[in-house]
Amino acid sequence: MEVSASGLTVRFGALAALNHVDLEVAAGERRAVIGPNGAGKTTLLNAIAGELRPTEGSIRLGGRDATRLPAWRRARLGLGRTFQRSTLFSRLTVAENVALAVRARDRKGWRFWPLRDRPLEDEVARRLAAGGIAHLADRQAARLGHGERRILEVELALAASPSALLLDEPMAGLSGDERRTTLERLGALPDDVTVVIVEHDLDAVFALAKRITVLDHGVKIADGTPTEVRANARVQEVYLGAI
Repeated sequence: MEVSASGLTVRFGALAALNHVDLEVAAGERRAVIGPNGAGKTTLLNAIAGELRPTEGSIRLGGRDATRLPAWRRARLGLGRTFQRSTLFSRLTVAENVALAVRARDRKGWRFWPLRDRPLEDEVARRLAAGGIAHLADRQAARLGHGERRILEVELALAASPSALLLDEPMAGLSGDERRTTLERLGALPDDVTVVIVEHDLDAVFALAKRITVLDHGVKIADGTPTEVRANARVQEVYLGAI
């Protein structure tokens, strides 16, 4: 699914968190959005996902004008996302969290994991194994470590079988092994799934992304291949040189 924004502006009072940002992400593309803290990266994801109403500009998903659609309608179009802050059902187990995500995808309601639903159990087991967290299946989400929670959140987003996936700092707080597992998981996504990732882990960015967009104080200052972005003097000045 193509993801695009044209002239996207988000103001909070006199502050322009985004200032006429254009973004064109082709179907199946792996795009990273980077920049210093306060650059507007999460604001961009929130606007695309429908969590924020833009002050100006438009958003298109799969060629459809989604500017005025609520977040749940955009999710129905095939848009998935993760957040910087945890959105888990903390009193449920890891397996139950994934089971609910699968049932929501299939529009089967929100009741607790039904007994003797073998296809559901099998899918949950496959997804937990793929994420490297099968050993945590029966652990309550509230008892997970930070990295474990991040991995589970990625699996919940993937359980929706999105056509486009917005990832907000999925590598934050992961251990070395967790990071490798998550990189492998994201790298193995089907080619037709569009991925837009906001991330400060530049090794992960350059490993995953085919194109990179750079924001600074709400303005797009660069857009290109990893090689082009690395060589961009402005990007080196405001971001890469500070890391």
